[in-house]
Amino acid sequence: MKKVFIILGGVVVLLIAAIIVLPIIFKDDIQKALDASMAESLNARVFYDIDKFELSLIRNFPDITVSMGDFGIVGVEEFQNDTLASVGTFSVTVDLMSAIGGDQIIVEEILLDKPKIVVLVLPDGSANYDIAKASTEEPIADSSDESSADGGSVNVGIENWSIKNGDITYKDQSIGFYSTLFGFNHEGSGDFTLDVFDMNTRTTVDAVSLGFDGVEYISDKTLELDVNLNMDMNQMKFTFMDNRIAVNQFAMQADGFVSMPGDDINMDITFGGKDISLTSILSLIPGVYQEYLDSVTAGGQLGFNGSVKGVFNDTSMPAVAASLSVNNGKISYAEFNIPIEDINIATSFNYPSADLTETSFNIDNFSMLVDGESVSAYLKFKNLENYQWDFGFEGNADLEKITKVVPMEGMTLVGKINAKLKSSGQMADVEAGKYANLPTSGSITINDFLFESEDLPQGFSISRANLTASPSEINLSEFTAKSGNSDFSLTGNISNFLGFALSENEVLRGQLDFTSQLIDINELLPEESMEEEVQEDTSALEVIKIPENIDFTLTSSIDKIAYSDMPITNFKGVVLIKDGAIILDKNNFNLLEGSFEMTGSYVTKDLDKPKYDLGFKVSDLSIASAFSTFETIKNYVPIAEQVTGRFSADFNAVGNLGEDMMPLMEEMNLNGLVNIAQASLEKGRFMEKLSAVTALKSGASSQPAKKITISDVLIQTEIKDGTLFVEPFELNVGGQNAVVGGSNTLDGILDYSMLLKDIPTGQIGSALNSAIGSLTGGKKLIADKINLNIGIGGTTDDPAVKLLGTSNASGSETSATTDFKKTLNSKVDEKKEKAEAELEKKKEEQRQKIMTEARTQAQKIREDGKATADKVREEGYATADKLIDEAGANPIKKKLAQEAAKKLRADTDEKADKIEAEANQKADKLIEKAEEKASGI
Repeated sequence: MKKVFIILGGVVVLLIAAIIVLPIIFKDDIQKALDASMAESLNARVFYDIDKFELSLIRNFPDITVSMGDFGIVGVEEFQNDTLASVGTFSVTVDLMSAIGGDQIIVEEILLDKPKIVVLVLPDGSANYDIAKASTEEPIADSSDESSADGGSVNVGIENWSIKNGDITYKDQSIGFYSTLFGFNHEGSGDFTLDVFDMNTRTTVDAVSLGFDGVEYISDKTLELDVNLNMDMNQMKFTFMDNRIAVNQFAMQADGFVSMPGDDINMDITFGGKDISLTSILSLIPGVYQEYLDSVTAGGQLGFNGSVKGVFNDTSMPAVAASLSVNNGKISYAEFNIPIEDINIATSFNYPSADLTETSFNIDNFSMLVDGESVSAYLKFKNLENYQWDFGFEGNADLEKITKVVPMEGMTLVGKINAKLKSSGQMADVEAGKYANLPTSGSITINDFLFESEDLPQGFSISRANLTASPSEINLSEFTAKSGNSDFSLTGNISNFLGFALSENEVLRGQLDFTSQLIDINELLPEESMEEEVQEDTSALEVIKIPENIDFTLTSSIDKIAYSDMPITNFKGVVLIKDGAIILDKNNFNLLEGSFEMTGSYVTKDLDKPKYDLGFKVSDLSIASAFSTFETIKNYVPIAEQVTGRFSADFNAVGNLGEDMMPLMEEMNLNGLVNIAQASLEKGRFMEKLSAVTALKSGASSQPAKKITISDVLIQTEIKDGTLFVEPFELNVGGQNAVVGGSNTLDGILDYSMLLKDIPTGQIGSALNSAIGSLTGGKKLIADKINLNIGIGGTTDDPAVKLLGTSNASGSETSATTDFKKTLNSKVDEKKEKAEAELEKKKEEQRQKIMTEARTQAQKIREDGKATADKVREEGYATADKLIDEAGANPIKKKLAQEAAKKLRADTDEKADKIEAEANQKADKLIEKAEEKASGI
């Protein structure tokens, strides 16, 4: 007996040793086989922690468990930086004896722990999950019956599976759709080795979000699915048993079946609410508002049901119907005595077939009382090919009561709104502009409205507003408002609002009259804030894009506009907003004790460099005030800071604005006339330099260096390519008549000439006499009077004044002036021509640069489009070939596969052609826009 126990003990020891050692012995071989299999079948990079690869008989003895840790799949090519899946632990447990037997392998459990899955679809349809390599093996004839009999086929049955703590993201850029499931947990069981069995699953998700075309329709909702199905694998029929599907507190159940006997999918499903109430609907409200629902009590009868019945295939769709109703509903808030009562809602959705003209959505009734105020609406919507609608709304809203129910932190909102609206019609009439066929009517009245916030502490109030609507226009008969010290009223009409709202290509038109006694811009933009903004961030201003689908005429009359220390008074004029431009039509106002008239435009079709074209007339404006106010004068005429007097002007300025909405001085073209009634200059650096050259003897009857006066002079000026050109004009220099003209650049380089006329030779000072002597070689002047030709160079900060020559003044004064002006004009014209040539050269270089860059970009767009299309064709055709290969020798399967492959190739060609066409269209449009931009320079 002792011997027997020793033998049995030895056998046990050997078995334990085998359980421990065998997995270790075969681990490397299994790992290598697994790596080779993945490399052969997957067009992706697979990674896992080698130290966490395990093969164990102990963990689930007598079953064998294979597990991988830190497992993941990363894409290649355009997806080389995107991880399709990463899993904390992936394990499979197999019944050991079934694996040894080989006829039927029973998988006891599949586990994914902490998976993170990110599915991406690019705009061209490429997907990161498409990682399976095309099979290169010869198709094997389908002889399932024989293979079953001789053991050539192996069945695999899965009994349990689970996913724990997963995160799943799906983002399809080709259709603008995305969905996220965070905190995903799933478990299921079923004996797939049987022909008929029950499959039980449970799924929970902590946060579900879903969006389409830039709108998020579901935000951070919880999801629970308890789905139990009877699985008839022979008939491919799946019947719903006990089940529950819940989004937040809104739960429903389904009955019926789905069957797939062939290529068609047959559906006969009914569904309805399960233990739901009005609170269940409220739970679907986006989570950001969830805190407002914590103290809500809701009641009333709620009904929800629907069905999906019919066949799904290439030519038909199942009929879908659903309805939701609320009867005698009530919502109350514990904190506020503002009940919402008599809630009655009746809605239905009907999709009877694949013919979209038959689809409809109706809200037959929507009515409630909000603290006694009635609100009702209805909507009938059908035909997704040619939208048809019938809509009505009537109700009163007390904003103060609403903000008590839904508090708005940091703001005050009060006022009463009454609205009555009705509209019906079809989209075809909108597109055809047949607005008479769109009976639309209604009115909105606003009384005692007030809005205050931290950003608008002075508030915005509307004492009364009234508008009425018809199919053709909205008429604003009254709108009286205030904001702090500012007041304004608005009347007029807006037309084509239906076309504008329902079509991208329609233009919204309007005629509005705006009046105000005071617009206080200082209050809207406090001076301190403005100074801080300039000091901290001078790039805060941005180019204002003017919509191209707006055509508004705004006739304004404003008594006073308070802005900084420059009050504008008596503003009257017409502003047009049209074709992406603001057009000013004779806008008159008073500023700096002068009067202005502005006409012109601001165009934003090129957002990089919006254009302006302004004509303005100025009357009786202070020269010093103009210097301190206008950047153009500061930049081009800095000497104006020392000039006293007043002027009038008639200018036209054309140029571009920078990103800060300020004129680009070097690109400004300006021309016009300046009329100086009376002005004088007595001090400054220029006067000092002039004195050093032209001073006469002490006691002389005139003294050019003392004072410059200008009286009733008309000056022709022009700014071109960063240079100010001033045509010769007459002035008085210390009692002597003079003529001056020339140019100076934006960076302050001076090039002016001055002719001082009729200087008495007997009164010439020593400095001037010395300068004349150096020019004449010491010869004495023989005339009683001479003309001095003075050159003014240097810079505006440090002018240089020197004597260029003299001439006998005994001849006609007019002749001397005429000759001087002629010579100077010739010099100025030469510089203008040179400036124009330089400007045109720069413009041409800019045009060439724009077109070269556009052609390069367009060529790349075309090449990328063709490459993408070629890839789509290659992958689509490969998939089609794979379908035929996998069909094998079975004639029925092969015929179906050939038809499917034929359709796939046709769809692939259509998709690829569309990609190339869109790329070419995009490239052509880029060239067209570049040509338009270049021609505008």
